[in-house]
Amino acid sequence: MKRWAYLISVLLLMGCEVTEAPRPVRKSEFTPPKDNRITEEMARSYVNASKYLLEAIASHEKSIEDFTNEYELSRDLSELADSAYKETHRDVVKAWDGLVKDWEKSERDAYKRAKITEEEFNWIGGALTDSLNEDMQKKIAGELEAIQQK
Repeated sequence: MKRWAYLISVLLLMGCEVTEAPRPVRKSEFTPPKDNRITEEMARSYVNASKYLLEAIASHEKSIEDFTNEYELSRDLSELADSAYKETHRDVVKAWDGLVKDWEKSERDAYKRAKITEEEFNWIGGALTDSLNEDMQKKIAGELEAIQQK
């Protein structure tokens, strides 16, 4: 459990770090169904994307561990939030930016492999909290639990 808490905090830090210019607003790739119900196909894609994202996280975890060891950073990577540290350790920042780009590619690849957009994945995650989708919520929860047991 500590491993997941550590990994989640690192991924949050990655998401908060500004490494490039803001992207222009793009046209929506996904239109939610009018009845707000999650379909079987959506559920299957959501479970597959979750599985592929978990695989990507496990793979990326090793890269982050190697990175922290190589540059002798704290486990919480607090140095990367320190502007003075970043100014004097540009090689570390460059390596971190590479890790962030690698993660973003892994994330995109997971969605692509599952044949789902990030927007649809996020919509399904939110729609699972609606009592309208209680049947799919149970089904997806069971499938995700089975994946984590492996």
